[in-house]
This record gives sequence, structure tokens and C-alpha cells, in this order.
Amino acid sequence: MHSIVLLLWVCLYYVEASSGKRVIHKNVGDTVELSSGLPTEGVTAALWRYGQITVADKDVGVSKDSPFKDRSERNLTDFTLTVRKLTLQDSGDFTFVSEVNDRQRPSVIITLQVHEPIAKPDIKISSTWIPSNESCKVLLECSTTGDVSYNWTVGKQTLTGPRQQYIIRQDGETNVTCTVSNHVSEKSAFQTVKCSKDHSHRKETGMWRVTEVVNTCSAYISNYYCL
Repeated sequence: MHSIVLLLWVCLYYVEASSGKRVIHKNVGDTVELSSGLPTEGVTAALWRYGQITVADKDVGVSKDSPFKDRSERNLTDFTLTVRKLTLQDSGDFTFVSEVNDRQRPSVIITLQVHEPIAKPDIKISSTWIPSNESCKVLLECSTTGDVSYNWTVGKQTLTGPRQQYIIRQDGETNVTCTVSNHVSEKSAFQTVKCSKDHSHRKETGMWRVTEVVNTCSAYISNYYCL
């Protein structure tokens, strides 16, 4: 009996693993349509699983035990599963299991990753006056919420990471842009930074000032706009 169970598990493992995985990225509140991509002719059985829960099948439709029962639907023709108003908790593996002429086909596994919408990034600047070469050492920090990648355009340089350091010559201007992005969207903020020494305080404190012209831009991959 143990050998039979083990054999069935191994067969199921290789059936599912043979088809590989696909990953779909969406934002909170989006709608996702899950399609197996398999031919629909001759299908005698078909169901979608979310983890170990059957959420829809060919005959019954959306299962009453589905966590998406009030915001999902199954297409009767091509067996696609549509889930609306996505939440972070919806992230996970969806598995399509089907049979053609009562023979099981390779399963299709789709990993759904739901992301928080990206918040507008904030750029913070701190500077130190360098008397020896009359320049400013500028420390740049970009921050936002969520799991994102940070990319900078500083002058003509392209840099990565949330923090950067840059040298600006006295009376020189440098355009600074921080772009944060994930798999679904991106947003940017930019500033024009100018380094100059405050001559009215030069003898007493050697103070400097950095003037900033602040603008912000927001971008989604499908629709770019500026605020």
C-alpha cells in the first residue's frame, strides 16, 4: 500500500513539475485572468486549485469553499478563472488540473504575486561644504514604502540603491532623479540641486547652502504622467 501511494505521489509530482511555473504580478485592487494556455477540445474534467483548495471546476463552477467565491468567475468555454479586487493575501499558487478523454494532462501552475501600490518617493538631501576645492559633498537618500528597486539619475550617471553620494562644484547645478519600481509600476521624484556658499557668513561660520527645485512625477508602466 505504501509503495502504491508513493508511486502516485511521484507521478503527480512529475506531472505538475513537468509544466513549470508562470508568475503573474498585480497590484492590490486589480483583476487577474488565469488561463492554462492548454487546448480546450475534448476536455472531460477541469479544475482550479489555490494551494490545496479547489476553487472552481468544470461542472460545479466556483466552489462555495473558495476564498474568492464572491469576486471570481470561471469561463465555461476556455476554463479561465477571473479574480477581482485582489488583496495581498491572494498571493499564492494556482494549479490547473485537467483531463482529455479521461486522461490527465500535465498540470499548469501559476504563481500570483500581489503588490502594494507604490507610494511617491521622497528625496532627502544633506550636504557638506569642502573648502579645499570649493564644492559640496551631497548625500542623497530616496525612500518609499513597499518592496521596490531604487534607481538614480545623477547628472549623467545612472546609479542604484536608496542612498548615493555626489560632489557638486560651487555654483554648479545637478539634476537628481530617483525612480522606485516593482514588477507592476514605477514612480519618480526629481530635484535640481545647486551648490553655493553663503558669503554673508563666510568669515564667521563658513556656511553653505543648497537650493532645491522640487518636482515629482508618477508613472505606471502603461500610463506615464507628471504631477
